[in-house]
Amino acid sequence: MKHFAKVSSRLLAASLAAVQLFTSAAGAAFSNGFTYSYPVGEGLTYTRSEGKNSAGVQRANILTYRPNTGVSPIMVYADEQLYGSSATITNAVKYLESQGKSVIGGTNADFFVMSSGVPIGLVIDEGELISSDAWQYAVGFKADGSAVMGRPTMSMTVSGASGTVSVSYFNKTRTTAGAYLLDRNYDDSTHFTANGTNIILERVDDTPVTVNGTVKMKVINKGTGNSPLTITDDQMVLTKSDGANVPSWVDFPVGEEVTLKVTANDANWADVDYAVGGKLLIDNGSVTTSGIDGGSSNRARSAIGVRSDGTVVLYEVDGNQSSHSVGLTAAQLGEELVSLGCVRAICLDGGGSSAMALRRPGESTASLITSPSDGSQRACANYIFFINHVTSDNVTAYAFLTPSYRYVLPGASTWFSVKGADASYGPAPDPSGMSYTVSGDLGTVENQTFTAGTATGTATITASNGSVEGSMDICITGDVNSIGLQSAGKDISSISVKPGQSVDVDGIAYHLGQKMASIDTAFSWSVSSGIGSIDEKGVFTAGDSMASGTLTCSYGATSKSITVNVGMGDPQDAETVADFEAGTDGCTATEGMTLTRVTGYTAVARGEGSLKAAYDGTKVAAATISLPQADVSGRKHLTLWARGEGTQGTLTAVFADAEGNELTTALSAATTASWKQLTAAVPEGASKLTGIRFERSGSGAAGSALYLDQVVVSADHAVTNTDAPSVKLNSTALTVDAGAAATISGTATMENGKYPARSSNITVKVDGKAVDGAAKMSGATLTVTTGALSAGTHCVTIDVSDDAGNRTRASATVTAGSASNAFADTASHWARGYASLLNTNGIMKGETGSDGKTYFRPERNLTRKEFAVTMARLLGLDTSYTGALDFADDASIPDWARGAVYAVSHAGIMNGETRNGKLYFSPDADMTRAEVMTVIGRCLPRGYAAASLSYKDASSVPSWAVDQVRTCVAAGIIGGYSDNTLQPLGKITRGEIAKILALF
Repeated sequence: MKHFAKVSSRLLAASLAAVQLFTSAAGAAFSNGFTYSYPVGEGLTYTRSEGKNSAGVQRANILTYRPNTGVSPIMVYADEQLYGSSATITNAVKYLESQGKSVIGGTNADFFVMSSGVPIGLVIDEGELISSDAWQYAVGFKADGSAVMGRPTMSMTVSGASGTVSVSYFNKTRTTAGAYLLDRNYDDSTHFTANGTNIILERVDDTPVTVNGTVKMKVINKGTGNSPLTITDDQMVLTKSDGANVPSWVDFPVGEEVTLKVTANDANWADVDYAVGGKLLIDNGSVTTSGIDGGSSNRARSAIGVRSDGTVVLYEVDGNQSSHSVGLTAAQLGEELVSLGCVRAICLDGGGSSAMALRRPGESTASLITSPSDGSQRACANYIFFINHVTSDNVTAYAFLTPSYRYVLPGASTWFSVKGADASYGPAPDPSGMSYTVSGDLGTVENQTFTAGTATGTATITASNGSVEGSMDICITGDVNSIGLQSAGKDISSISVKPGQSVDVDGIAYHLGQKMASIDTAFSWSVSSGIGSIDEKGVFTAGDSMASGTLTCSYGATSKSITVNVGMGDPQDAETVADFEAGTDGCTATEGMTLTRVTGYTAVARGEGSLKAAYDGTKVAAATISLPQADVSGRKHLTLWARGEGTQGTLTAVFADAEGNELTTALSAATTASWKQLTAAVPEGASKLTGIRFERSGSGAAGSALYLDQVVVSADHAVTNTDAPSVKLNSTALTVDAGAAATISGTATMENGKYPARSSNITVKVDGKAVDGAAKMSGATLTVTTGALSAGTHCVTIDVSDDAGNRTRASATVTAGSASNAFADTASHWARGYASLLNTNGIMKGETGSDGKTYFRPERNLTRKEFAVTMARLLGLDTSYTGALDFADDASIPDWARGAVYAVSHAGIMNGETRNGKLYFSPDADMTRAEVMTVIGRCLPRGYAAASLSYKDASSVPSWAVDQVRTCVAAGIIGGYSDNTLQPLGKITRGEIAKILALF
């Protein structure tokens, strides 16, 4: 945008009589509606009309103008030329204000060609004809502010000695519709792309093109072709496209003088200073929508109408926003303007173009007051604005009252501002010493706060200090369409509290989608039994025990309910001092002890690693292990897991106070050969935990060791719970588009559902790979978001641990696009996605058939050698070993499996079977379900609760497999069948193991 169109610099001076700012029910009313108005300039009133019709919520903005010299209407377009001209309404306001114009308000104007920005209809600027009417209707404004509305029906001719050409269009983009005339107001170029005939005319004088005027010109050049021509300031181009039917065309010779003559059938158009086009909406009081694009659809719309007394009505309604305003059909728009008293009206551009700007009284600039249906302002071709000509003196003449809420529940309160405005309705000091009255005893005012009474209706609040007055309207209504709930000023959808805790809940009423001034005592409050109580002000107090239920806020027939969880408050303040998952956590020990991190199945209490302090029990009677120093201020409890090997003893926790003095407290029990969770109280005055001291009990043994794991300090209680966290997913089978992320939601709680799980204790793996930051917690609500997923099947595992190290897990399968299929025999098999995923990740392969295709054999039983290879790949073990193995049947282990068998056996996860004193691996034997669960159980982190086996055939689980089977069932890795059997000795197929390992 280079420039805006020229705007008259004349200022019409006039004085304003003392007019009180007011609000009233003027204007069209929707059902269930409320309308208020206030003056914004001399003879100019703004009205807001809100309500409903058959289509839904409606919000309209209206400017009503009585022609006068203090305020005048103008038209402005965005550039010095029409072609490519467009600007937003706020940019148009800024330009006019930069030219010293005082803009009060206005709307978008004519329809226009989106690609070129050229308006469809008439454009007159400061009396100069910029663009012809194109047989459209138009509105024009005279110097006194009065409006002319109708179809201009102008005749344009170019005449000379050789004849007369009838011009169909002036400064419109050329088509085959007739003869066209273009001057510099169109653009610097004709923008031709099609073949045509052109006559270049040069002005003899600088007379502007006007309605009922003439312009003398001379032919200086002519020709044909499809190239765009340059238009200079003193030139015009008379042109027609090839194929255009122009029977009056004259091939004027170069040098001939010609005359452009513009004639209107209505002489009033000759007196118009500004004009814009539109489409007929009301004619002699009757609504017509013929020719209005999209006339039957509900959309944002703009229009301008004229009453029989000459009053001008500029109307805009927002649209395409179901909760704000759905908009009107063209017929409904016409009916609204008829109800406003208009006898003639034209429809202006609508949809995303519809917008209104307004300078509210007491403000210095006009701003956007509407909600564009595109979500942002659209650049339009031209606008209609009202310009103020009353001189600003900064002397307070009016008071302008604005409430925080326009809609108020009976009994509720709303604060309002009182702003000063001068005679021009511009900025002025705020008035002081105001006293207030309320119409109809509908409420009271104190400290600029209106409090409604019990009755409904429109309350007019009037302010006066004896010299300055102002008023506003407020709608007191019990028509509540919806209710929202807040606490501490924030929207809430659920409540999680501890037993006995209280929460102040605020009800927010909505009318027509708009927030109302509300008061909690106006609502009815209730809670479901067993969760607590709620008073008349919305203060909820939880009961003494954990429970779940609902809280309901009602007003009449409208209600809002939210979930309440008692006992699901924030977790206590706790810190894991050392869990030995990544190393020895910076621990050191006194002489005689050697520290290492170990991962053996029996050597770990929780997670995948523990601390081993090796020592000679015959020589070491006492030792101290220094831990990473942890701040224990405000914490009262210490818990840890401990186990002795070879030598047993007692443990003492070592602390330091703020001055560095040592404080100690004994752990709750001596060590044993089995893992035991020990506790200790944090001594009063302790500021740091520094270590654990070991003292031997009785005689010791060489090759002894002390194992420590999961060292935690906590504030409210010791983390000695043994229950597993609870994870419940809303769905375990999801479908997303290929390339999209998946969102998995559910709940995650710990300590028997008393607290939400900590997001820091949640590990998410997608296709076996950890994804940092994928899990988020909001109260007890868990949300897991993956990265973008390629087409095919993907598996998401969610592992949750609590403060005590107890664990649980859940899994979900996500199909991105469609499930992939890598094998010839799995296209219709239920395991095809899992098999393809493991194949992609190099975990399970197929075999090539005689036909050259690759087969997975999903229903074939899984052999021990296949499982060894699969587990070695899954765990990333080194399979390079090619030597002999310590199995009696070494010769029967094929070379392709040898390295894997060695790796899994030395890792301790797959062992052989002893027969007649010899150890056999049995590579060709089929894996049983118990064997699979045993291997997988050994690979899992420690901490999964051991599930009770309630299956009908639980007694058939081999004794050597019971612990791992219970762990795998608890972790959800393998479950039973529909007949309540586990079938631990049954064979497992390749398809079954594919799913198990994909979700591992």
